[in-house]
Amino acid sequence: MKQETAEKAAQATVQVRDKAALVAQKLKERTPDPVLEKTAQAAAQVRESAAKAGQYAADKAPEPLRETAGQAATAARTHRTPLLAAGALLAVVMLVRRSRGHRR
Repeated sequence: MKQETAEKAAQATVQVRDKAALVAQKLKERTPDPVLEKTAQAAAQVRESAAKAGQYAADKAPEPLRETAGQAATAARTHRTPLLAAGALLAVVMLVRRSRGHRR
């Protein structure tokens, strides 16, 4: 029973990942180049800020907290593609909504 549940969960994960990739690709195709460029710039700034914040937190955090954060980072790296796809999708949706709001 556990194996069947695990297989169903794995299949659902693959389906969600494939659907997210498809939606992201369709949004990318329909999004104007200037918006994509702004998204890329924003993503780069977020990565840079996150790296700085992470270093600051690592310098100030107690050891048990660092271990827990390391475990969380490992889990995030393991599931990097779906996380990046979700983040990119969210950024595109926010930028599209924002650009439509300025037209009113």
